[in-house]
Amino acid sequence: MQPTVKIRDAARLLGVTPRTVRNWIAAGKVAAVRVSERVALVPLAEIERIAGAVARPDLSSVIWDVDLSKLDEGRNAGFIIRRVLEAGRPDQVAWLFRRYGESRIGDVAARDRALAADVASAWTVLLRRRRERAA
Repeated sequence: MQPTVKIRDAARLLGVTPRTVRNWIAAGKVAAVRVSERVALVPLAEIERIAGAVARPDLSSVIWDVDLSKLDEGRNAGFIIRRVLEAGRPDQVAWLFRRYGESRIGDVAARDRALAADVASAWTVLLRRRRERAA
């Protein structure tokens, strides 16, 4: 059986509301596993498919020294996350959260030595507060 997540968690990973995920399921845009009449689970493969389809904004304002057409979003994730956390616009940051998820971004903020210390500290505090509010 493939790994699944609740609709609420799928929404958080995709940066949308649970209602949006339910609407996508009803419209057939997202496959889901019905557990009961009221409960559906979304396969992680679907989350990855949708997240991969999210259009990347122009990152040339934060990644000016690399050919963006040759940048691999998977292999170069840490580099992309670091650059956007340091100087990204709101639309770039929103895309970052939809594309990589809060957990992966938090890991980069906590562990990436190339990230400026004040930036890393600020993002670590913001992400911790965000988790506390969600709990």
